[in-house]
Amino acid sequence: MLKNPLTYAAPWAFDRLTLALNHVLSSEPVACAKLKPHSGQRLSVQWVPAPGVRPPEWVGRLLSLRDGLPPALNWSVTPAGLLEWHDQPHPDGIAPSLTLTVTLDHPWQMAWQAMRGQRPDVKIEGDAQMAEVAAWLMKNLRWDLEDDLARALGAAPTELLRRTAESAREALGRGWDNLQSRRPGATTGSTGR
Repeated sequence: MLKNPLTYAAPWAFDRLTLALNHVLSSEPVACAKLKPHSGQRLSVQWVPAPGVRPPEWVGRLLSLRDGLPPALNWSVTPAGLLEWHDQPHPDGIAPSLTLTVTLDHPWQMAWQAMRGQRPDVKIEGDAQMAEVAAWLMKNLRWDLEDDLARALGAAPTELLRRTAESAREALGRGWDNLQSRRPGATTGSTGR
């Protein structure tokens, strides 16, 4: 039987994801310093749907996903305080020290939350010290996209992109709020004019 072509792209995508995560980690020396003592420990990210959320069947078939959910992601911490991706859940028989379970909501809802800077619900289980580091990273670590773009494009084009993106985000926010207020059963407040 012929494999889905996307299964061949997954290792490439996860390698690029790992590079992006390591770029963000290395831009914050405190983050790497917090991870260094956990060198060699394993970390796994798993996914569960939010209650009442069922991923569309066509997505699961197209991407060959288990129950329509992405596969678990597995990393180990390197001596430099960065991450190394593993395509197998337990290479060398070493179980993860820490498991992060991310709750996936409706895709549009998740996109909207991301635009507002909100993160999905994450349950952390495992080694207490590593869990503390993971919680700190999730709370404090941010990708400074604007800084990376400024290095690549220059300050003026980056500022123009930032203002354009901010205007688009605000317009989408107003549109989303209008849609929510028009839903059956939604209450609208008076403006008091």
